[in-house]
Amino acid sequence: MSSGVPVAAGYKFCPMDDDLVVYYLKRKILGLFQLGQANEWFFFSTKSKDDDITVIDGGYYEIDPDGAAPITWEGKIVGHVKTLFFYQGSPPNGTDTEWMVEEFRINPEFVPVDKADHNTQEKITNLVVCKIYRMRPLPEP
Repeated sequence: MSSGVPVAAGYKFCPMDDDLVVYYLKRKILGLFQLGQANEWFFFSTKSKDDDITVIDGGYYEIDPDGAAPITWEGKIVGHVKTLFFYQGSPPNGTDTEWMVEEFRINPEFVPVDKADHNTQEKITNLVVCKIYRMRPLPEP
C-alpha cells in the first residue's frame, strides 16, 4: 500500500457506511481527500437524479424504495444512503442482474461552510460516494 502502513495478507477495505460519509465524502468536499488505492470499487460521482429509474446504455438503475436510510455517527445524522439495482434491457421489462449500487450523500448540516463559498456548497449538494458490488457471489470455477 502506498500509505506505508503494514497490512496483513488478505486485508480487505470494508468501510462502514458512516466511515464513507464522515472520513471520505466530507474530506473530498473540503478538498482534503488524497488518492485511494487502485482497484477499489468505491468512487466519487455526482448525485443521481431523484427519478425512480435512470436509463443508461444497455440497461437502467431502479431505486429500491426500501433501500433509503439515514446514516448516523456519534448520535447525529451525517448522511443518507440510497440503493439502486441494475437491470439489463428497457424498463419496465428489464432482466435482473446481480449488480447494485449504494449511493452515499452527506447531510449539509454536517459540513460547516461559509454561505458565500458557492464551490463547496455545490459539492455538498451534488457529490456522492458510491459502492458498487455483486449481490450474489461469483460461481465457483
